[in-house]
Amino acid sequence: MKLFSLFLFLFFSSPTFLFSQNLVPNHSFEVVENLPLRGPKRNAFEFEHKSGYLSFQTNLKDWTAASDATPDLRIIPKAYLRECKKVYKDCNVAKTGAHVAGIMTYLHNTNTETFREYIQVKLKKTIKPGIKTYCELWIQKDRQAKLVSNNIGFYFSQKKFYEETEDNIEKQPQINHTEIINQENMEWVKIEGTFVPDKPLIYLTIGNFYNNENTNVESFKKYRGLSWTPAYTHYLIDDVRVWQEGDKPEEKLVFDISKIEKNQPVVLKNIFFDFDQSSLKPASFEELNHLLVFLQKNKNIKIAIHGHTDNHGNDAYNLKLSSSRAHVVMDFLMKNGIEEKRLKSKGFGEDQPMATNDTEEGREKNRRVEFLILEKQFGY
Repeated sequence: MKLFSLFLFLFFSSPTFLFSQNLVPNHSFEVVENLPLRGPKRNAFEFEHKSGYLSFQTNLKDWTAASDATPDLRIIPKAYLRECKKVYKDCNVAKTGAHVAGIMTYLHNTNTETFREYIQVKLKKTIKPGIKTYCELWIQKDRQAKLVSNNIGFYFSQKKFYEETEDNIEKQPQINHTEIINQENMEWVKIEGTFVPDKPLIYLTIGNFYNNENTNVESFKKYRGLSWTPAYTHYLIDDVRVWQEGDKPEEKLVFDISKIEKNQPVVLKNIFFDFDQSSLKPASFEELNHLLVFLQKNKNIKIAIHGHTDNHGNDAYNLKLSSSRAHVVMDFLMKNGIEEKRLKSKGFGEDQPMATNDTEEGREKNRRVEFLILEKQFGY
């Protein structure tokens, strides 16, 4: 993530650029449920206290395993990255947000001849036959893996399936990446391809569908881990996208941050709380991660987060609720590595309505969280 951008990807303002529709729900693995996150008693991932197969099975929304093998939800915010970098130079970090999926694509030892992990998701709608279909994902080698391999495939099916095995699933992926991934470095690599389906398809499964004889494996040239670590390949996956030619563009809008004046309120329209509570709903995390990524890339920007309510309830209660909600958003950013000195939070209760409180539509607009840029410096 070396490119500097002056654009904040949020769901508001007038559009200046449109993206093709993405049919993959929870495409960046940021939306979780059944909180709190469930970490294992013993964790194989250093500095990642909540990462593992239990958080994948219990907390990750929309995605499931496709076999008896156990893919992981890797939770790697900036706070954990700082701890890792005190010990290692080659630390993993999510491409977007703080979550990725982790799958093993090759393992051959005394306990098992073949071991594979697969992740599966139901698409938002059926992909139609006879139309060119585009697929992409981003992938990165796990720091602790000794080996690297090829064969990351997209397999689309009409029905959900589950194989009672830890071996490779014998399916023919419509798209398969045949080159070894991260042969000499640990940069995020984009895997992409196209195909034309011959029948309607709605489930996507990702993994290595080939046996050991048909999988190319090499030692990672810059491996600096422990010598007794088992020899396997393990990859992180982020930002999975599927769309068809001619799909309606998503309502995913771009805001030119250079045009936002200092102290100009910008409403975060996809932040949701439980009724009369300050706890964030999982649906908020995708929006919050857009703001997080923006702050990670633009380190000289400082913001204030403001909370507002409608006029239901007494003044003191509304002030407390709005302050608490603004602080929760600030706390999310801090837990993911944004320095406290770059952030402020404040609640205003019902004192600054942006619409009438006489209608439900107006009250909904008044129940909001917004941010203001306090300082911004560009050109670095």
